[in-house]
Amino acid sequence: MAAFVGRNESGKTTLLKALHKFNPGIEDPYRPQREFPRERFMRDFRKPGDWAVCAVEFELSPTFRVELSQRLNVSPPTLVICTRYYDGAMKCSYQASISDQPIPTTELAMALDTFAKAARRLVTPSFDREMQTQQLRTELSAWAVAKKDILVPIRDLKSEPGIAILNQLRAEANLKMNPLAGDIVSQLINAIDDILGKASSRPVQSQLEAAIIAELPVFIYFENYGILESAIYLPRFLEDFAKHPNEPRTRTIHALFKHVGLNPQEISELGGGEAALARNRGDRVTDEMIRRDQERKELRSLKLNSASLSITDGFADWFGQRRYRIRYDADGDYFRIWVSDDKRPGVEIELESRSKGFQWFFSFYLVFLFESDEGHKNAVLLLDEPGLNLHPTAQQKLISFFDRLSENNTLLYSTHSPFLIDPKNLHRVSPVFEDETGHSRVVSDGWPADRETTFALQAAAGYNVMQALFRSPKNVLVEDIGHHIYLQILAVLCRAAGFDAIPEDVQVTACGGTRLMAPIAALFATAETQTLVLLDDGEGARRRTPLNPSALLQHAGSGVLTVSEAIGATHVDIEDVFGEGVIVPMVAELLGQDFVLEDADRRQGALVDQIVASATRQQILLPDGWRADVARRVAYVWQTRWPEEIPPEVLERAQILFRAINARLGIDLFNLVL
Repeated sequence: MAAFVGRNESGKTTLLKALHKFNPGIEDPYRPQREFPRERFMRDFRKPGDWAVCAVEFELSPTFRVELSQRLNVSPPTLVICTRYYDGAMKCSYQASISDQPIPTTELAMALDTFAKAARRLVTPSFDREMQTQQLRTELSAWAVAKKDILVPIRDLKSEPGIAILNQLRAEANLKMNPLAGDIVSQLINAIDDILGKASSRPVQSQLEAAIIAELPVFIYFENYGILESAIYLPRFLEDFAKHPNEPRTRTIHALFKHVGLNPQEISELGGGEAALARNRGDRVTDEMIRRDQERKELRSLKLNSASLSITDGFADWFGQRRYRIRYDADGDYFRIWVSDDKRPGVEIELESRSKGFQWFFSFYLVFLFESDEGHKNAVLLLDEPGLNLHPTAQQKLISFFDRLSENNTLLYSTHSPFLIDPKNLHRVSPVFEDETGHSRVVSDGWPADRETTFALQAAAGYNVMQALFRSPKNVLVEDIGHHIYLQILAVLCRAAGFDAIPEDVQVTACGGTRLMAPIAALFATAETQTLVLLDDGEGARRRTPLNPSALLQHAGSGVLTVSEAIGATHVDIEDVFGEGVIVPMVAELLGQDFVLEDADRRQGALVDQIVASATRQQILLPDGWRADVARRVAYVWQTRWPEEIPPEVLERAQILFRAINARLGIDLFNLVL
């Protein structure tokens, strides 16, 4: 799961729509006249196939790679970049070149040798035909030897010259067919056909590309404009769907009917009455008309009741909150949606009279389930500004709902609300901003300088402090966002690997710098919460910001704990839990250049001090906030790794740290497990 955060008009919607059309659940092509950069349209745009619109990098799962290897007899790539063009074409590129295995002439030469030997041993049918048989033996064996000679310059039969020779040999061999040599000629033709089939097969790169494209997930885009209303005028919907099937509300209504197997045309027609039409025309109403009208109404009621039961059960399992009963009803040309709940089961309310949050959930549910089912694949969910109408506390609950969805589907959403930012997983947040040229930029490894963009992130951090202050009885205060990210990702991985970690209800709060730790600790003390301050203890940590230990001890209910004290080492920082092998490559990636530590650097104390020493020695300027940026990179990479892929020594050091924190907070993990 990932969140794109930015102010209005920063490009968040454009980003999600471009991804949606990359591989939509229901056909929705790119439209150059609306989506190609306007200032370049007249100058640059000619053919749709010349311009790429969206490129997405995928990592192939180990299972899929094994399947491709067995099916295509190649070593498939780990990463693939799929690019969609304006004309709808899709192309794939790989880090390593993929090429077909050459088909040498060895097998064909052996088949010709076998044929020549068999030709020399042909048995004459009678004594008087011996001369004729001997002539045939000589002719066939000489032909096979001559054809073998023309294979010498051919290195690969899976080529245009190779395929031409195979076709020529097959045609000539077919002409050699006669009663005496029929069997051996047939055997040779079969051997040639087998080789020709391999040589003429579709190029392996093309097969690989087709196999990958067939497995791409569908991208499902949803926005608030697709929310359903309770009254649907069926004739208007059928007309709108024929003209504009991808209009958001029309698309959602279509999903409503298809999900439960209803045909809106049929529901409309079943509502018609022959008796009423006859009466309006002044004709006689017959018993047969009344019977047919009754059967149609009963069939419509049966279909609607069955659909109501289906949607009620499915939505309840998926929504997982209050039990709702959804009833579909039809009155003439109108289709209506009524909703009741378990608190007042006898009171039905129109869908649009329910909360905006319920309407959003219900409408999204229909689109998601229908379009992901239509694509027959796992889906990537793209939610544009979800939950805008929800109360802030409901928006916070929406994050938990998104976590459930992301267990089986990748989920990307855009927001400018601080309440839709998960403070425990800030590494999932990618700010989106408009640069000085007017182009949108997505930041995946840091925060932009734009204050409007970072406002939501700052507000989320402030809200996190307030939540910890009033809701969490046990808290850990850390220096900054980098420390917060490190603790959270280590806790998740330790739990997954069966190592000890801090319990999930322990709130970790970033203070925004060591100078703010004492006043924030004082604020927590007034709320009578149990608070532990976790500090780095490297030489660089003490030089950066002098601390007043007495001020911290006065307000920290569980005292002050240094990383050094926790893990039993001297002068270490939080980065030392990960070690040089993890942190230094991330620093190199951040800097975009080689970065290594030498022995002289390693004698400088904590890992942070070693990195600073190496940068000074190499005359490299470390950017402001580099520690937090490295933390985000580590979390971004490690969040998709299995616990067994994490260096065990890192998990062991993290477990020691967490045990020390838990001991200070008075947490007995053994009792918690019991």
